[in-house]
Amino acid sequence: MAKNNKKMPSIKIKKQSESAIVAFGNSGLPLSQRDDLLDLAIIARQSQDPTLLNHFEELPPLDQLLKQKVLPLLPVINSLPKNTEDNQESSPSDTQE
Repeated sequence: MAKNNKKMPSIKIKKQSESAIVAFGNSGLPLSQRDDLLDLAIIARQSQDPTLLNHFEELPPLDQLLKQKVLPLLPVINSLPKNTEDNQESSPSDTQE
């Protein structure tokens, strides 16, 4: 499978918003200290809230943000054991006392 070397756009907050506090995701840290700006960018795009959108430099479209969120998870998902009949033969609901 050919690798797509196209770099995903980075999420950047505006300089004047670095000290802004937007409480979400169990944190109230200033935006410059957050490691979950992608989540906030997705919320901003989905809601089209001008207050949230104003904290960011130009954001990519929502579909690109969602792809950026999911792509790192694909190798983890692909490494999970496949659900086979052997794995399903004995389930807790099948056992009787």
